[in-house]
Amino acid sequence: MKKLAFTFISLFFLLTACQASDSNAITLEEVLSSFEEQQLSLNKSKISKDSNFFGMKLNGVRPFSYELDGKMLLVYIYNIKDEREKGWEDWREKTASVNTVSFNVYETNNVLLFYVYEKDLNIETDSKLQDLVNQLNR
Repeated sequence: MKKLAFTFISLFFLLTACQASDSNAITLEEVLSSFEEQQLSLNKSKISKDSNFFGMKLNGVRPFSYELDGKMLLVYIYNIKDEREKGWEDWREKTASVNTVSFNVYETNNVLLFYVYEKDLNIETDSKLQDLVNQLNR
């Protein structure tokens, strides 16, 4: 019995040691806290079925969907920066031949944010989003 327990514990440590993760990875909770600190009010939302491209899986990750100032905000959280970069590349490949509404992308470490403002970008909101990304950047 002791050998079996030792084997399972050893296997557990071996598998967790082999996982690719970044000790500086930003969590969703940290992102949401940063929005509060920037006094940006988010409301959890569902991705609209009319939104064919926004909200799709990028590099195997589905986004968390929020509403910011009545506009869609998508938060993709990856394990590491390289996965986030592949997610952004995945977006560019999937939408290369498609006209989309206006949006801004904000990137930092393992986080990819899409702010879909469609027509008019609120300069103050954009500035706060830039500050938020700078604050999260480690």
